[in-house]
Amino acid sequence: MKQQELAVVSHDGIGDDWRTRLTALLDDYRRRPRPSTSRDRLERSIAWQSELVDAGLAAPGWPAAVGGMELSLEDQLDYYRMTSAAATPKHPCAMSFIVAPTIIVHGTPEQRDRFLEPLLRADEFWCQGFSEPGAGSDLASLSTRAVRDGDSYRVTGQKVWTTKADRADWIFALVRTGPAGRSTSGITYLLIPMDSPGIEVRPLRDAAGGHHFAEIFFDDVVVPVANRLGEEGEGWSIMRTSLGHERATAFLADEFRYRSTVDKVLRLAVDRGYADDPLVRRELALAETSVRSITANSARALDAVLRGADPGGVASVNRLVKSEFEQHLHRLALRLTGNGAVLGARSDGVVENGRWTYGYLMSRAATIGAGTSEIQRNTIAEGVLGLPSHRGEGTRPRTVVPGRPLTAPGDDESAIREALRGSIAASVDTSRLLGREDRPGEYDVALWRHLVAFGLPGLSAPERLGGGGAPDRLLCAAIEEAAYHLAPVPLVPTAVALQVLLGCDACEATAAVINGATAAFVVPVDDRGWAYDAGLPALTGGVLNGVVDRVAGAPAAEVLVVAAHDADTGELRLVTVDGSASSVTVQNSIDLTATVGVVAFADAPATVVASGPTAVEALAAARRHAQLLIAADSVGIANRALSLAVEWAGQRQQFGRPIGSFQAISHRCANLLVGAEGARGQVLAAADLPASDPDAIVAADLACAEALTVAVRSSEECIQIHGGIGFTWEHPAHLLLRRATANEAWLVRPEVMRDRAVAELLDRLR
Repeated sequence: MKQQELAVVSHDGIGDDWRTRLTALLDDYRRRPRPSTSRDRLERSIAWQSELVDAGLAAPGWPAAVGGMELSLEDQLDYYRMTSAAATPKHPCAMSFIVAPTIIVHGTPEQRDRFLEPLLRADEFWCQGFSEPGAGSDLASLSTRAVRDGDSYRVTGQKVWTTKADRADWIFALVRTGPAGRSTSGITYLLIPMDSPGIEVRPLRDAAGGHHFAEIFFDDVVVPVANRLGEEGEGWSIMRTSLGHERATAFLADEFRYRSTVDKVLRLAVDRGYADDPLVRRELALAETSVRSITANSARALDAVLRGADPGGVASVNRLVKSEFEQHLHRLALRLTGNGAVLGARSDGVVENGRWTYGYLMSRAATIGAGTSEIQRNTIAEGVLGLPSHRGEGTRPRTVVPGRPLTAPGDDESAIREALRGSIAASVDTSRLLGREDRPGEYDVALWRHLVAFGLPGLSAPERLGGGGAPDRLLCAAIEEAAYHLAPVPLVPTAVALQVLLGCDACEATAAVINGATAAFVVPVDDRGWAYDAGLPALTGGVLNGVVDRVAGAPAAEVLVVAAHDADTGELRLVTVDGSASSVTVQNSIDLTATVGVVAFADAPATVVASGPTAVEALAAARRHAQLLIAADSVGIANRALSLAVEWAGQRQQFGRPIGSFQAISHRCANLLVGAEGARGQVLAAADLPASDPDAIVAADLACAEALTVAVRSSEECIQIHGGIGFTWEHPAHLLLRRATANEAWLVRPEVMRDRAVAELLDRLR
């Protein structure tokens, strides 16, 4: 059975009552007293695993034939959500769940019968024998030797950095049975009892003060051939079952654990008096953004697997993001202990029994174990993006076309992306975009008409008003594609104005925009966003007077939606004005693909579409949508920058090699992918939330802030990777930077959105 089939097989034997039985067991667990010492916690964890096995509620993803529940991935997600909410103990030996799928896939029936149940019950502990003093991240260089001697192998060599080797009963190890060197064809996978004569374990003390790993010496250790997994010499490919399973399915449980840890850090900030510290709140926002990125990436990978699609390189991206996230989170938590950080984890008076001190020191291993961050970036650059090998081993097939979604989207989203990609790319030319410098008030009318015929900007507007009735995520995907190709049309300003009109239920004006009229929302903007409490045009007797500066899309707008105040009552009004009834002075936008201008009203006839509280509510609803739309635009920019950078890195030669083979360049490209994909995931996840969701506004704030920041950073990096050619006027890289810069300043500053989001999260805890 293939590995992926093991993960997604449907279940028959477990029955549909597993939720009921698991709920009852978890309710019982919640009533139990919590263990107070580390020894008690270990014993409780071991006992809990046996309870799960006895109840038929262990190993949710394993086949029933080997003692698992055979749940679908959707049900597995529910399983982990339930157990995480109950704070049940994790299996005390994480390595068991690396070797287990390997035994399931490659083991003989006798091996599966012998090893899997004791492993699942935690009656036997396992450790991993891969790394060696001369073969850490470069695992193919391992030299531990196994020589066939009849029905046995004789193993000689050394392993190091072996977690829990001092208490493990078994080790799964890679050994060399073929010629010495870096060949992977002569590596064999063995299961070795740790009490075998000739094995010596020397514990190594880690930076946190514990003995979590060790070095192991093998001196002519006899291992039965019956303990070999698979065929001799095939250990390298068999090993990938272990690591592949670890990285592809870990998201099912990890996101809940990380969410819980971030919540604890937010609570720590409140309890320690840091909730109003702006510098601390900035760091909290970054942590919150990271955990949402991990969750969004995981959800999209899960969705792809459920549809039978390839989840792409999400596992590789998440592995890197998670490890660096853990370090940042624990560094922040230690900071929040204040002066308590001077104490050791076991000292009297240490904050929260030293959990954050200990966690911080242990987190330093997160970017080292299971492949360093540098190796993970190599994997992303070479295996996902298809850049040339830094070892001179050529180019591997890439997982994804750079700039395209890393995880295959659903059919509707794919269709929209494909249709827009071809039509917009055929209409946009860099030289014509550069020529717009002398025509700052113009836009591509023909392309605009094409987009309207496609269904934009009303793709997600209600069908009763003539819109497409599509989910918001599809509108975001469409806007992303337009931005990717630097479409010089007022799509986002018009879509934002349309959202304001939808909030006002202004049917006539809404229909006009859906049918193709360009529009703009006229309102003063400061660093915090729409400033509609002062400085608005005045409405008197149905006519409007006033001036608003720097209005995005105004020179191209046929319909103006205006935030005004009633000259007599001071009450907020939202009104519509025909574009021809205003005077627009074109300003030169830093973004050559957009228009901006000063809008002046002199007794302009205006139609009121909302007043007072209704207007305030309409703007609050529209603000969230506006942020998501401009965020989607920024995601398109970030991914175009990634695409250009990777293409150039694979082509440009320096010192006789493509510059993409140099890690200084390839790691930059890997970082571009991580940032762009994380921003895309957060924007789409936020777009999926209904407006009534309590998290909808926070999610939009954080997603928009991340997308704006990533777009600017990606555009800057794109220029840097291109070098001198990227700094020329004729190259499109600066057009991306210009658009990203304008987006960052147009609506609301990223730092404001982050602070606003974290303030809301902290207020929930006070």
